[in-house]
Amino acid sequence: MSTDSVGFGVIGLGMGAVRARFIHETEGARLVAVAELDEERGRKAADEYGIDWYRDYRRLLDRDDIDVITVMTPSGTHADFAIAAAEAGKHVITTKPVEVSLERADRMIDACREAGVILAVDFEARYMADNVRVKQAVDDGRLGRMILGEVRLKWFRNDAYYEGWHGTWALDGGGSLINQSVHQIDLLVWYMGQVDSVQGQIGVFNHDIESEDLGMAMIKFRSGAVGTILGTTTCPVTIPAGVELHGTQGLVITAGNKVATWHVPDESIDDPFDYEGPRNVIEDMVRLVRHGGTPRITGEEAKKSLALILAVYESSKTGKAVSP
Repeated sequence: MSTDSVGFGVIGLGMGAVRARFIHETEGARLVAVAELDEERGRKAADEYGIDWYRDYRRLLDRDDIDVITVMTPSGTHADFAIAAAEAGKHVITTKPVEVSLERADRMIDACREAGVILAVDFEARYMADNVRVKQAVDDGRLGRMILGEVRLKWFRNDAYYEGWHGTWALDGGGSLINQSVHQIDLLVWYMGQVDSVQGQIGVFNHDIESEDLGMAMIKFRSGAVGTILGTTTCPVTIPAGVELHGTQGLVITAGNKVATWHVPDESIDDPFDYEGPRNVIEDMVRLVRHGGTPRITGEEAKKSLALILAVYESSKTGKAVSP
């Protein structure tokens, strides 16, 4: 293993193309190789970064100069690649959601624990300064006792988007909730804490897909607060998604991972806020490999949003409230 920089390999160059650039641009990280079935994508990355491209992901696992495997494949395949990487002694990053079932997520988490490697899940919103600022305000009680947390995502996706694995139960795990809205749902449970029960409803309104293009839910949190979720890909235009929170004293609204409204007693959004933590999961992993510690989003932490979404799906089937 390299000691001066942390070597990364990327499996899948859909969203993985963006993460490959993050790796290339991150101090202390070194993009070594990528695995991608599509030759055009693979060769483009190889030429752009001067790295190796393989069709077979197992070639990444054989390389001693790769410390971290970044899994950027369809959601329902994360466990397969992550377990193979862990067994090869590689640290693992997976894109969101962690997997499509709790059982498969647990298998991945267990494999990484048994192999003694790090598992980090790429919920990029938790690394963004405005969201960290909201989290600190809630935890410090500066909004008072929390009453309501809301997620709202109204995006457009055309039919072509769903021609592949998107919108399938097996590989996407669902639709507009588990794929598009999962970042905001993850933030909601990060801010508001443990969910007691959820009543959900999903449906297909404007796409030819297996899973939902619109999902809604009402939530009861263990703290006594309540919440709502609305996530859809049927909106004629894409509107910045966000989270709205209020307590007995304060109100915070985010849009596109930026604070849009900051109504907190004796505070202004213009007040200085210095965030010195990692800006993304790549920076986080470099720190962890070099110095140890706990990822911003562990596998167990990532399971919380998955469990909530799966409970929404179950509630929609049964018509009853479900505890995640």
